[in-house]
Amino acid sequence: MRTNYAAWIAMFIIAALVTLAAKYYPYFPGDVAVERWVQSLAPANLNWAAGVSRTAEFPWVLLILALVFALSWVLAGWRAALLSILSLVGMWVLGAWLGPVIARPRPSPELVRVFRPLTGSSFPSLFALRYAATFGFLAVLGAMKSSGALRTVLLTVCGALLLFGFVARVALGAHWPSDVALSYLIGLLWASLLMHFT
Repeated sequence: MRTNYAAWIAMFIIAALVTLAAKYYPYFPGDVAVERWVQSLAPANLNWAAGVSRTAEFPWVLLILALVFALSWVLAGWRAALLSILSLVGMWVLGAWLGPVIARPRPSPELVRVFRPLTGSSFPSLFALRYAATFGFLAVLGAMKSSGALRTVLLTVCGALLLFGFVARVALGAHWPSDVALSYLIGLLWASLLMHFT
């Protein structure tokens, strides 16, 4: 248990330092190359990616939360179900606070393809925080509270949804790859912390 705690602290420190760096660097080394690579693999018509992005907004995010709530209850009881709500609320509040503080600019259309101009900051990715707070929470819960085929299915499905969300946001040019990856990390660290109360 102490090893897990030390690993969590180390990951938290890394996330905090990289978040601080995001305030001073508009993008990190490799961001432009990875974004262009993902965009080269994506279909020219990005309506699918815009549709995926909308799933992290109202009312779809509430439907996702209802599903995660129900599955959390089945996996680990009512406390886990209530924590799934706290997971989303916590990341919602963090995203609203952290965005103006970091104020990282969106990807530039001079460097990568941008589907449509967006307002707000690039980091944190509110989409990624909400996906990490729902599907990421469910993945962490499944890893800790299930076993066998059920664990494999939960980790595979949740992992695929997180990856699909990553590709969608990067393909749209809405975020740099590091924005989504770091936001996922923050959300998963939050979910891991909540597991201590299940």
